[in-house]
Amino acid sequence: MCGICGEIRLDGAGAVSLSTIKTMAGLIRRRGPDAEGFYLADPPMAGLGHRRLSIIDLAGGKQPMGNEDGSVQVSFNGEIYNFKELRKDLVSRGHEFRTDSDTEVIAHQYEEDGPDCALKFNGMFALAIWDQKSRSLFLARDRLGIKPLYYAVEGARFLFASEIKPLLAAMERTPEIDPSSVWAYLAVQYAPTPRTLFKGISELGPGRRLVVSDGEVKEDKYWSLPQGPPDLRGREAEEELLELLSDSVRLRLIADVPLGAFLSGGIDSTTLVGLMRRHKGEGLKTFSVDFQADLGAGEVNETKWSSLAARTFATEHHSLTVSARDMIDALPEVVSRLDDLIADPAVIPTYLVSRFARQSVTVALSGEGGDELFGGYQRYALGSLATYYRPIPGPLRRLLFEAPFARAPGMRRVRKGLRAIGEKDPAARHLAWLLVMPPDLIGSITGDPAAGRATLDIFRDLFAGQKKTFDLDRTLRTDLVTWLPDDLLTKVDRASMAVGLEARVPFLDHRMVELALRIPPEEKIKRLGRKLVLKRAVKGLVPEAISAREKAGFTLPLDAWFRKELKEMVTDLLSPGKLKEDGLLDPVAAGGVLTEHLSGRENQGQALFSMMLLEMWLDDIKRDMVNWKAMRKD
Repeated sequence: MCGICGEIRLDGAGAVSLSTIKTMAGLIRRRGPDAEGFYLADPPMAGLGHRRLSIIDLAGGKQPMGNEDGSVQVSFNGEIYNFKELRKDLVSRGHEFRTDSDTEVIAHQYEEDGPDCALKFNGMFALAIWDQKSRSLFLARDRLGIKPLYYAVEGARFLFASEIKPLLAAMERTPEIDPSSVWAYLAVQYAPTPRTLFKGISELGPGRRLVVSDGEVKEDKYWSLPQGPPDLRGREAEEELLELLSDSVRLRLIADVPLGAFLSGGIDSTTLVGLMRRHKGEGLKTFSVDFQADLGAGEVNETKWSSLAARTFATEHHSLTVSARDMIDALPEVVSRLDDLIADPAVIPTYLVSRFARQSVTVALSGEGGDELFGGYQRYALGSLATYYRPIPGPLRRLLFEAPFARAPGMRRVRKGLRAIGEKDPAARHLAWLLVMPPDLIGSITGDPAAGRATLDIFRDLFAGQKKTFDLDRTLRTDLVTWLPDDLLTKVDRASMAVGLEARVPFLDHRMVELALRIPPEEKIKRLGRKLVLKRAVKGLVPEAISAREKAGFTLPLDAWFRKELKEMVTDLLSPGKLKEDGLLDPVAAGGVLTEHLSGRENQGQALFSMMLLEMWLDDIKRDMVNWKAMRKD
């Protein structure tokens, strides 16, 4: 796990500055605290930078790394889990190896297959390859978007990096904020790929690759979610699922450093720990986060379940107990790592438990992806209600269902759910489930009501041609290409890499994704039961009590915090003077949300959290820009 960066001159004439590459790499030092490396082409029309977190071949894995004659240079972030298998084949074809690292396999596989080499890799990766012979740069991102990769074109310069801040530091001009991305962020907590909050800075999408050659930038998709009718059912589906997931876990245990797992006590993390125990034996370290009473955790505090799972598999379990003050104190540090901003409150406990785990291990397995593959969210089960709710005449729906909750305090989630299942357009319905606040309010806050069309168009494209009122398969696929990479995986990557911890996600082996999409929806959800095929598959491995329990994700008590612990902070950050100066949010509209919340008329905790983080993020970027300008003068 590492951080990468670089630059290529599109005109083929200018020289890349090594000092710029070093500055970019320095800004992602936490992604790779163990070593750094640089490469400049001859002539210096291209340069690569690398920060290394040593995981495999600790002595020999330094990057950028070349092939035998140095004509192919690789700077790579991630892991290629099938590298040993690929290496055997490459050796049989006459390739010579100097190290035992997976990075060197990438260089030789590129020699064999060119840009198609990405199809051979089973792993999580963002990679950059400089081909000296063709004087071209090749970038690729893994199929599911586990590892990030951003790029920008400024004049004759093409810049890329694992995070956005290195690009900002290298660019001569600070790009403008994108209003449509701000609208999307306030609506669904993130800016959908390929957009970022900055105009001119793009994120390479999952399963996409890019070639820079002869002054041109060409991008295409090398892998997509497979299509076709579901053909895997019953016992066959359960057996294949468990066998493949076990193999996925086995591959992700390859490491030359201490390794453990996050263990919440849910079915996903418990399954992974159970399979790790089978492959690894005794001495397995697991980590969880528990919440003090001041966080209002109540029944969703998962201490009971993580302890049960740890006892079942005899793990060396470590539990971190955090308070409201711990969470609030971590906010500035978390925001400083979220240059591609997300407003998912879960990023805070994810950061804290990652920092805690890093004291004992360098790699941790995590359960992301299980809900999107097998239907774990409540909205998947409730979405089917649209089939029965939509045929009810509008006036009757409003009278019987919507009117009783129209002004009732504390019923915002109920009103949101009713609006969602009442939407005729499947894309609008899906977006309605995700919305943090109503579109008209976002339009008032941003001052640009039309900016939301771009976000709705993304979902309309994904739901184009849907004939059924509710299509679970289409909904799962949509979350796999939007919510999963843009929110959940961004959260895990930033929180773990902020402390130099590598997080691996066995459910997102692309073979697992392809298998899961062969299983029909009715095998995953029936009535209000969720993740049914997974629960049947792990029967006998996972304790029955854990398998039978309902998913209970922890929700931070934002509503209470903004009336007490965070009241002063949010009032300062959303003050009319500051908002007017920054120019992102309308002071009247944003102030109205704050006033409504503080008065107790409505709970607007998530909306305030999104706006507060946006202002904190902007302040952080402004401070960094001042520092970077000073560095360039020196």
